[in-house]
Amino acid sequence: MKYGGAVVGGGLLAGCAGQSDSELTPNGTTSDETVTDTPTPEDESYSVTLSPVGEVTLDTVPESFLAYYPIAADTAVALGHGDSINAIGYDKQLFGNTVDYYYDSLDGVAFEWEDLGRVTPSGNPNTLDEELFYELDSDIHFLDPCLLQSGTFGWSSEDLSRIEEDIGPWFGNYYSRTNGQPPEGCRDDYEYYSLWEYIGKFAAVLQEQERYRAFKSMRDDLVGRIQADLPPESERPSLAVIAYTGGTFWPYDFTQEGYIWNHLRPFGMTNAFAEADIDPSSDGSYDYEAMVEVEPDVVLRYWGAALGETFLDNRSELMDNPLADDVPAFRDERYYASGYGMQGPIMNLFQLEMTAKQLFPDQFGEWPTYTEGAYPEISEDEQLFDRQRVVDIINGDF
Repeated sequence: MKYGGAVVGGGLLAGCAGQSDSELTPNGTTSDETVTDTPTPEDESYSVTLSPVGEVTLDTVPESFLAYYPIAADTAVALGHGDSINAIGYDKQLFGNTVDYYYDSLDGVAFEWEDLGRVTPSGNPNTLDEELFYELDSDIHFLDPCLLQSGTFGWSSEDLSRIEEDIGPWFGNYYSRTNGQPPEGCRDDYEYYSLWEYIGKFAAVLQEQERYRAFKSMRDDLVGRIQADLPPESERPSLAVIAYTGGTFWPYDFTQEGYIWNHLRPFGMTNAFAEADIDPSSDGSYDYEAMVEVEPDVVLRYWGAALGETFLDNRSELMDNPLADDVPAFRDERYYASGYGMQGPIMNLFQLEMTAKQLFPDQFGEWPTYTEGAYPEISEDEQLFDRQRVVDIINGDF
C-alpha cells in the first residue's frame, strides 16, 4: 500500500501547515458535508485529505484497518466494510456493546468484535503496544496521531513515523470530538470537522461516497422532521447529561461544540446545570442534594446505553434514594440511558430517535420502559426511521 502524510520533525504533521481541506482531492472530497463521487480506476491511486494527517494517498481501498473508536467501526459497518476491521481500542466488551446495542434492531447486521485484535493491553487503556501494530499489519490506522502525542499516550514523532513507514498511514481527527485543544505541536493549523464531514472523510478512504450520501440523506430527513415538530423553546424540558456512580454526579456541557453532541444538538435543549445557581465540588461533581437544587426535568446517562445491567442497577439505586422525589426527572422516572458521542451513521440515527422519544414523548412517542440492556423493540409505526432502508444501504441495495 502506498500512502502519504508522513510525520515530520518537531511533532508537526504534514497537513498541519498549508494544506486546506477546501481543496478538491482526486477522490472528489471537499470540506463541506457533501461528498461527490469520482470513480477511481483500479490501476490509479486516490488521495484523501484530513487534518491533521494531510494528504493520504492509497493505491487500493484498505482491506484491513484499525478502528480504534466506535465512530470508525460503525462507519465501516454502515459503508459495507465491517469485515475489514482487524482491531479496536480499549475494553473489547464495552466497545462491542457500544456498537452492538443498535445492530440488534437490524436484520442481518452484526459486529463480530469478540475475535478482533486490540492495541491497548488489557488493564491499561491509556497504553498502546507498538508490537501489536506490527502483528496486525493494518493497511491504515483510523486513529489521530496528535492524540498519540498527547500526555495520555506520550508517543514521539519518531514513534509515529516508524509505524507509518513500516505498516500504514494514520487517519483520524480526535479533537473535533469536542473541538478541544490538541498537543502543542499540532495546534497551529488543526482543523475541526462536524460529525458528517468526518464520516465523509472515512467514506472517501473506503470509496463509498454513494452509501455515505444515502445515509446522510436519511439523517437530514430525520433531523428535519424532528425539528419541525419540536415545541417552542420555552416549553422544552431542562436537561442534565451526567455520568453517575455511588451517589455522585458528573455533568457534561452538551451545549458545547464538537461532534460528540450531534445526537443532542438538534433538540436545542437547556443545560440544567448551567441554569442552576450552585457550584460543583472541587472535582466538578455534584451530590444528590445538589441535584435537588438543579431540578432537571430529564436526566440522561451519557454512554449508559452500552452499560446494560450496570445501568439498570445504578438506575434502581438512584431511584431508591430518599431524595428522588425532590428531583423532577427522578420523580417522573425520566432518567434514561443515552448514547455515545463517538458515533457513526447507524449509531447517529438510532441515537437521534432515542433522544427524541426520551425528551419529547408527546411528539415522538414514549421511550419503552427498561427491562433489559438492549435497544428496546419499537413498533414499526412508532419508529422514526426505516430500519430496512438502513439494512439495504449497508448491503448496497439503494
